[in-house]
Amino acid sequence: MNLPRPSLALLTHALAAIVVTLASAAAWAHGGEDHGEAAPAVASPAAPQAPRATARTDSFELVAVLQAGDSPTLTLYLDRADTNAPVAGASIEVESGAFKGTAKAIEPGVYTLPAQALAKPGHYPLAITVQSADTADLMDATLNVEAPSDHAADHPTSSTRRWPRWAAAAALLFTITAAWRLRRRAAARKEPA
Repeated sequence: MNLPRPSLALLTHALAAIVVTLASAAAWAHGGEDHGEAAPAVASPAAPQAPRATARTDSFELVAVLQAGDSPTLTLYLDRADTNAPVAGASIEVESGAFKGTAKAIEPGVYTLPAQALAKPGHYPLAITVQSADTADLMDATLNVEAPSDHAADHPTSSTRRWPRWAAAAALLFTITAAWRLRRRAAARKEPA
């Protein structure tokens, strides 16, 4: 049986079509995705937000931030509720269960105290007593300290995002191999017996 020999131009066009089709696979839509507006920015898993608590009264606004590390520290940011001005020279005491400490001013409106007892994962109700030159107040807040989590399972690895490239490379290799075999068969048929 004498089959017609495929032309080199036909093989080249077929190869180009396969490569372009598979290389563009990364742009294909995925189920359930909205390709309209851009997604809002999300905090990076490598930089999780520090545990914090907030409290507000008629006189004060307070934000407490737990800085983890070798010596955990609770940093308190104290402002006037009506003007948002930092409160300098205040006396601040913090209690939570057996934990009790007095914060020291490090700059106007910013106070710190050692907080080793608050560093473990859990929910810590805070009773904060604030006394400034003209006002005293009791504030309640809850500090939620989450256990460290492994975000690796939540995000695809770089190898799972590379599958379209691997598929295109495999298709290219397959096409080149097929073209090479067809040319060898055609050359073998032309040789005199």
